[in-house]
Amino acid sequence: MLSNKETSLSRHVSRALGLLAAGLQAGALAQQSPDLNTLPLEQLLNLEVVTASKIPQKISEAPSSVTVITAEDIRQRGYRTLTDVLQSVPGMTVSYDRNYNYANIRGLGNPGDLNTRLLILIDGRRLNDVVYDQGAIGTEFPIDLALIDRVEFVPGPGSAIYGSSAFFGVVNVITKSGAALKGQTVSVGRFTGGGRKVHNTYGRGTPGGTELLLGASVYDSKGRDLYFPEFDDAASNHGVARGLDYDRYHRLFAKLNAGGVVAEAYFGSRTKGIPTASYGQQFNDPRSWSLDEYAGAALSWHHTVSETLDLFAGVSVARYRYRSVNVTEPASEGLTYSVDTAESLSSGAEVRVISSAVRGHKLIAGAEYTRDSKRQMANYNVDPYRLNLDVAHPKRQTAVYLQDEMRLGQSVILNTGVRHDYDSEGGATTNPRVALLYKTASQVTLKALYGTAFRSANAYERYYTFDFRANPALRSERIKTYELIAEYFPTDRFRATASVFQYRMRDMLALATDPDNGYLIFSNIDAARATGVELEAEWLREDGSALKGSANVQSARNDADGAWLPNSPRRLFKLNYALPPLGDHLRAHAEYRFTSRRRTVRGGDVGGFGVVDLNLVGTVPGTHVELSAGVLNVFARRYADSASEEHYDNSTPPRHLDAIGQDGRALRFMATVRF
Repeated sequence: MLSNKETSLSRHVSRALGLLAAGLQAGALAQQSPDLNTLPLEQLLNLEVVTASKIPQKISEAPSSVTVITAEDIRQRGYRTLTDVLQSVPGMTVSYDRNYNYANIRGLGNPGDLNTRLLILIDGRRLNDVVYDQGAIGTEFPIDLALIDRVEFVPGPGSAIYGSSAFFGVVNVITKSGAALKGQTVSVGRFTGGGRKVHNTYGRGTPGGTELLLGASVYDSKGRDLYFPEFDDAASNHGVARGLDYDRYHRLFAKLNAGGVVAEAYFGSRTKGIPTASYGQQFNDPRSWSLDEYAGAALSWHHTVSETLDLFAGVSVARYRYRSVNVTEPASEGLTYSVDTAESLSSGAEVRVISSAVRGHKLIAGAEYTRDSKRQMANYNVDPYRLNLDVAHPKRQTAVYLQDEMRLGQSVILNTGVRHDYDSEGGATTNPRVALLYKTASQVTLKALYGTAFRSANAYERYYTFDFRANPALRSERIKTYELIAEYFPTDRFRATASVFQYRMRDMLALATDPDNGYLIFSNIDAARATGVELEAEWLREDGSALKGSANVQSARNDADGAWLPNSPRRLFKLNYALPPLGDHLRAHAEYRFTSRRRTVRGGDVGGFGVVDLNLVGTVPGTHVELSAGVLNVFARRYADSASEEHYDNSTPPRHLDAIGQDGRALRFMATVRF
């Protein structure tokens, strides 16, 4: 049931939706980006993507399946976070434990794993930190969606191109150019749960080709009061966490492009309340919270030497800071609490040469060097002060890679690649990739893919020793993948894709209990495999409406006993429908996502569910004002995600969460003005 505040907000948004539908019948938003939903698929298929091979290539010729979510998709669907974007990707689900979001890709991905097997890139550069290897996709992600030109997702192994962590897939967030904005934009928003947001962007390009992009945003949400039945007793406020689901962040971004040289920098800091007890904490204690802070800067240079030779060079630096307060005793006891901290600092350089001098070949050769000069973790008690943990283990990594895109006649492309990595902790590893593409005369493209990938154990898994036992000798995780893809394009407004895949994993890291002392320890103990079928189709109609759907049937099991992996849905179905009810100046969008039943980490299960989201976006006639109103989980469907091993309180014996309930109906409203 909605609270009084939510009911009031519902009335306001309903009125806004009515005003949009009644009054936004004319006037275009100045300098609006092209609407990709009105383009024929023939043009969409010729869009260039860069993530699959680190070079621009047609999406239909990429050596993998690639999903692209554009700025226009984000605008029309009302997405607010990278999680919202990834929820629309075929084969992917995202669970939420009220602190972090966890991606599950084709049935693979446990809650609590911090997305260590999903590589997140910003303009082609690694965001995953080097302490936890965390792939940030929630509100801790440091780039605002208003600054994003597109998001490219490549499923499967990417270590032949990107090295460690490109295990289940690669997400590349590509930011806009300054010239695309052509001025200043200010946005304000209100959301269910007391959420408020302000975002300001500025972009400009000069006739000489210099471009500047600036962005800043602030967000604050009080969140909801949450009920957890496992903690329902008088001593724990009858299982209700009050005022602890708050979420606050601020972000800054700058990008300058001049004469082939691009400089950019970002900063993002998020503070999140922790409504769930975790790691033996006191439930419903307001002192528990966590902080994630990302900062980075990069300088890159690209130069076309000739028609057959391109050069690229880049340097970058990235910093990550984490802090959390862990309360294990009630405030009335007057006892101390502990603070967990982590900090990392990495710098790197890359050079790349692209040559098409040899007829029928496009060669890409590159080298990378990364120095993780700071990888520090600490834990200490407060008042009285006691240091429980303080470890620092810097390391370095080097890599060389080579790719060759060979055109064997008019219909066949053979794309091969190999990368050799050396890690001062994990040793050396070599990972190949092979993709064979065949274009038939009947508008069908066939792709056969094979690749391997690895993930080196991170500092947390190797060296964390507060109630854990260190294991510096951990081996890297390994994966082999096989995939067959068929793409069918009978007309310029319809496409269909079918793929069959199998993933085989070994030396997977998992937590176990040391029988000698009862401490937790990370070990290479698991092997698993996933197989499945993925279907996708898209139909763009001449009236500007668009229909897109995908379906997955998949099985992910442990090799040791054949058990169904936790948090792994066997069936997924997604449907998107966009409709221009009043022409190009007012668009409605509906999205449906179905996720089947999943096992929880503790052996229970959470039921399947389907969620419907609606969004309406349009422009005020004669102005540069755009209004957007949306309803999430329209039918207030009740559903839950699996909790992870960390979710237990300080009771004796500890009470573990099995599942974590998700939000019911939620409302959002955004107003944007362009100057």
